[in-house]
Amino acid sequence: MSQVVSGVYRVLIPETYGNAYVVVRGGKAVIVDTGIPGKAQAILNALQSAGLSPSSVEAIVLTHFHLDHSGSAEELRAATGAKVYVHEADAPYLQGLQPPPFPKEAPREALEAYRFFKPVRPDSLLKDGDEVAGLRVIHIPGHTPGSIALYDGTLLFSGDTLNVREGRVQGPPPQYTADMRQAIASVRKLLSLRFDFLLPGHGDPVVGRASEKALQDLADLLKG
Repeated sequence: MSQVVSGVYRVLIPETYGNAYVVVRGGKAVIVDTGIPGKAQAILNALQSAGLSPSSVEAIVLTHFHLDHSGSAEELRAATGAKVYVHEADAPYLQGLQPPPFPKEAPREALEAYRFFKPVRPDSLLKDGDEVAGLRVIHIPGHTPGSIALYDGTLLFSGDTLNVREGRVQGPPPQYTADMRQAIASVRKLLSLRFDFLLPGHGDPVVGRASEKALQDLADLLKG
């Protein structure tokens, strides 16, 4: 666990080089994404390191339904009593009511993992423009139908629509993205924002002038 900026803690998920985040404001906490199954304790440990109890968590927000982001949501809800939030378009997949919309190129092991997926019932369904603990919900479909980012003018939690790989800001991985053309439009939407800190779904956060770096790294995509 490391503090990215005051009040924002990153919990690294080594198996996927993914991230869960704990956002602390006014003695309350919001968990953004929960990693793969079995990572609840690591996130609870991060809360403790920040001087907070499990009962301080007021929301668990999932940027999308994928198992590497939602896998510990149910365990964390049981431990904290917090509500689970997801965009309404991803709710059927999170609940196991519909098969996950992966592209044909998706690795077989990714599809097989959902045979063991324990459905999660969200407590609250999000829409574009909603707000959770001072973070505005931005609907950015493509990677999944209900992918979202969270934004407050300084921080951008981008889910998998923006990731950081090999030190560069990149878009979502095509092999796991339901609609790549739509996802690229969502990348452009995020790059129209100004933000100092990029908190990606995978890879190291970008600290300071993050939107400028993202624009530079993704210049070729914007030309397309």
